[in-house]
Amino acid sequence: MKPLLITYAVILLLGVTSLLTQIHYFANIAGFISAIGLLLVFFKDRPEHESQQQIKLRRYWYIVFATGIFFSLILGSLWNDKMGGMVPS
Repeated sequence: MKPLLITYAVILLLGVTSLLTQIHYFANIAGFISAIGLLLVFFKDRPEHESQQQIKLRRYWYIVFATGIFFSLILGSLWNDKMGGMVPS
């Protein structure tokens, strides 16, 4: 449970920092961490018979990573004034 809470704290910290400082790179880092974590949790080999605790913990991981992707989309990509550097200077 500690890695889950630490990861959630890091993602929340990056999202709030991005919101307060208006630096979209922090939210993009949170999204990158979330995307990699989501891939690891989703494609991990699971035993045939999982306990209810394991299923509940996996669901919590999905919520944590969805939060990071949300921060990345809303605070990182959409509020970026350059939109990926596609706007001419």
